[in-house]
Amino acid sequence: MAIAQQNTASLSISLNNSQNLNQSLWQPLLLGTAFFRRLWWQTKSYGIVFSIMFLTLMSLIFLSIHWSYRKLLIVPTPQDELDMESSK
Repeated sequence: MAIAQQNTASLSISLNNSQNLNQSLWQPLLLGTAFFRRLWWQTKSYGIVFSIMFLTLMSLIFLSIHWSYRKLLIVPTPQDELDMESSK
């Protein structure tokens, strides 16, 4: 009976040691995956915000170019010519 108790005690110690060994081996991998998951979520959320900001900026640049060309190159349309003649 005493021999059986000693064997189970040593068995539980060896299990604890093997669990600590396995846990210490997997710890860098678990930390790495946690880091990449957090980075992935932050990238997705910030990516949406930056894409909206980028589209807004491109729209404003396009509008400013469009308005500047319209002011620089005022070309009368046939409809404007008719309006000018009818007002005389």
